[in-house]
Amino acid sequence: MMHAMGPDVGWILLVVTLWVLVAGGAVWGALRLIHQPRPTPTSIPSPLDILERRFAAGKISREDFDEARARLREHELDR
Repeated sequence: MMHAMGPDVGWILLVVTLWVLVAGGAVWGALRLIHQPRPTPTSIPSPLDILERRFAAGKISREDFDEARARLREHELDR
């Protein structure tokens, strides 16, 4: 005896459900790509920032730091 709707209705519903899930996943993925947060541009450290980091890390002495800082300040005044 056959079902009232026919033997292939179950397969048709399964395929339609799978296609709806695939299409929904594609839309969801596209929206995630469109609305993902943009990375903020990182600022380039100034020469003084680099100098301060080197001094803090112990790569240069206090005398070298003071001399280089004075030269950087002289260069800023030349502008």
